[in-house]
Amino acid sequence: MMSKRLQQVDDIVSMHGNLLLWSCLGSGAIGVPYLYKEAFEKIQPRFKFYGYLNDSEFCRECEKRDIAAYAVLWKAQLWEFPIELNKEEDTILGLNKLVGQGTKTYLGMSELSTNRYPKLFDPIEKFFPDGITNSNGEKVKDFLEEFSARTLDNKQILSSWLMVPGHDHRCYSPCANNPSYMTYMKKLLEIMIDAGAGGILLDEYDVQLHVMNNSGCFCKDCIKGFRQYLKDHPCEEAAGLNLDTFDYRAYLKEKGYTDDDLKAQQLDARIEIPLYKQFIKFNLFRMEDDMRQIYDHVKVYSKKTRGKELPVSANLYNCLPHAHGLRKYCDTINGEKGGIKTRQDAFYKFGYSFMDDKKGSFIEDPNEIIFQLIDDIDHNKNDAYCLFMLEPLVHGFNISISYGGWLMNFKKDSFYPNLETERKMGAWLDSHDSLFKMDPAADLAVVYDQRSALDVEFFTGNYGDPNKEGGFRTFFDVTGGLCEKNVLYNVLYINDEQPLTAEQLKKYKKLLLPDVYLLSKEEKKVVDAFAKTHEVRALGRIDRDFFPYRFQYTKFAEVTDWALKGTSFFTAESDIRVGTALHHAGNGYNLHLINYNLNSISREIEPVKNYKVKFDKPIKNVTVNSFPHGGVTAKAEGCDLEVHNLDIETVITIGF
Repeated sequence: MMSKRLQQVDDIVSMHGNLLLWSCLGSGAIGVPYLYKEAFEKIQPRFKFYGYLNDSEFCRECEKRDIAAYAVLWKAQLWEFPIELNKEEDTILGLNKLVGQGTKTYLGMSELSTNRYPKLFDPIEKFFPDGITNSNGEKVKDFLEEFSARTLDNKQILSSWLMVPGHDHRCYSPCANNPSYMTYMKKLLEIMIDAGAGGILLDEYDVQLHVMNNSGCFCKDCIKGFRQYLKDHPCEEAAGLNLDTFDYRAYLKEKGYTDDDLKAQQLDARIEIPLYKQFIKFNLFRMEDDMRQIYDHVKVYSKKTRGKELPVSANLYNCLPHAHGLRKYCDTINGEKGGIKTRQDAFYKFGYSFMDDKKGSFIEDPNEIIFQLIDDIDHNKNDAYCLFMLEPLVHGFNISISYGGWLMNFKKDSFYPNLETERKMGAWLDSHDSLFKMDPAADLAVVYDQRSALDVEFFTGNYGDPNKEGGFRTFFDVTGGLCEKNVLYNVLYINDEQPLTAEQLKKYKKLLLPDVYLLSKEEKKVVDAFAKTHEVRALGRIDRDFFPYRFQYTKFAEVTDWALKGTSFFTAESDIRVGTALHHAGNGYNLHLINYNLNSISREIEPVKNYKVKFDKPIKNVTVNSFPHGGVTAKAEGCDLEVHNLDIETVITIGF
């Protein structure tokens, strides 16, 4: 992680920041002695002069200002970097960025675990006095060799998205099913907590699935773990196998399978491989258990050493179906929004349901839209950035301020906002906090069934590919269409632990089931009971029992017309330039209007001159707030409200 300075803390305060993600204490991915230096190594006077801090000092300065600096635990990274040393190997001449002096060698997980540089780094015994013992009862000598995932053909796997093309370094993927790797991660957590971290963020929570997409891991611990999983979860396919000695690697090799048969590109074919579905389920089970162990260890250790339980979170990425089981182990839910667009209110409404009433924040996953924002900021054009930040807030979601955000390997740069713009936005949001209380109003409930989505993700399609037949697109396409027509709806996120209930449906008049086909018998009874007095429709892939509710249409415009028909309390003008969100507020509502009218040439958001909405009862009073330009007016006559000169974000508080 980059060096810290007091100026960074001052900037965060000026932007009204209160929680930092991916901010500090991450270098256990290189080795625990390196992390210890990152946390506690003394800063030389010359650098103290300019306000430089080690990470424990950074955490302390953040805590003084009520800012929670989350340490990051990288789960998918075992690094090896080039290093240049003098002859005595007591001075580093170059590290990662080489200068062409001394002797070139390597520094990382292998060297630090074997005490390769005793004059430069603390011995590994300082952190593990008794060493680490693996599942065979053997003392681990080389952490890189022990922790690395091994494919069917016994090859190591690279976390390739992290490596910079043309640079001499390697990042290996660990097998997170290896209990000795969990022992290592727990030690990293303890150092982070001792250094004063304000919370713990687990990144790359699903390294098991990343490894599976690259042929899978068949190390000794995966073989042992899968054997036990099959004992605990009997299936017809495993009938007749001796589960006391079963070796899945040997089993597949005997049948002639190789790494190429197991890669993600072979999605359809690899599902037909014997026991492979069960192998996926085993890795999903292990992934969730890892998060449980991390959560429990943080809580116990922080309570013991600091007298309080630190918050725990995980980068749940894009709210994918396989992430749902980790939510219960997250005090805050954080993620990484992929596929960023100029307008994405449908995703934010889905994300709000995924967050399950927990607070949190998502960062951006860089793409062309992000690069355009950076170019705008460089040319003092900040409207598109303001839209990017404000749009999710009206739907209960939060995109974090990208203070030096990573751009992957796409561009040799980082993402910073215009600080003056961000300071104004932070101050405005703090002073108008009451306008962003989430209690979304809607007549229509749209169900997102995590079980159906998970089935598509791993077994019957490609969840993320809109061009792949069988992909889970119906839900996202239909909700996107509803948003574009400003139809109010709420997403009900259901799964085995949180099934669909009659209580959930009490406040709705209509129910829409897109690609919902794995409801339980009890849930089907709930839908049938609701349908006796309300309207229910299903579309896309559905359970055969639900044919009576099936839409006979293929155009989503028909769904929109059905959703709008008979709407009781609110209708909004259909204008592609404007997005809406409506939240209960006392005896009225907070109506949020987002202006998407971005001029592609000037890169400025132009005011929408007039916009109309209608309620089911006369409006008594309205109050207008907006950001960043002001100048918005609103006029109410009876049940009708007309708003003029929409800002990027306009909030109308409506009383009846």
